[in-house]
Amino acid sequence: MKHYSLSPQLHSDSDFKLPKYSDTYIFNCMMDFQKLAEYQIKLAQMMRDHHQFQNCLILCDRAMFSMAKAMYVHRNQIIPSYIRSMTDLFPLIHTDAEPNLDMVLFIGTVHYLVSGEDEASEETMRQEEVDKLLYKTDSILESLSQRIVADPSKRYPSIYKENSFNDSVDLLSIIPGSF
Repeated sequence: MKHYSLSPQLHSDSDFKLPKYSDTYIFNCMMDFQKLAEYQIKLAQMMRDHHQFQNCLILCDRAMFSMAKAMYVHRNQIIPSYIRSMTDLFPLIHTDAEPNLDMVLFIGTVHYLVSGEDEASEETMRQEEVDKLLYKTDSILESLSQRIVADPSKRYPSIYKENSFNDSVDLLSIIPGSF
């Protein structure tokens, strides 16, 4: 009778195998985490517009966590069943080949503030601070996306990119008294 361990690392039988996923499945999982980060940052921007700054902070933290999960899938070519916290993913962000200590410090600080372990997280934030938070989070998401997705059309789209010329012309047409 075989006794199967709950942990694959402790199991030594040769017939025990982790599930293998196709490259397409791995890619889709990575892109889903990236899309989730995109939705979370857009929702954070909406929360900022409605002056719900604490919710904006939480959503920025979640967006960075989602993008870090996408990096995890990309680097390890496996789908995570459970990742305890953001600190487990820091080694993926700051490597010898890609040193980003400032990025790790920012992500760690936001994660700490969200955790509520300090009274500082309960202080009211000013809109200028939240704007800086959104801008820095957006730039981090862009940077991490560039590391994992080669095709620029599939990368995370910044929430701060300017509209194309055609979009701005359409906006002018609905303003009364404009050209």
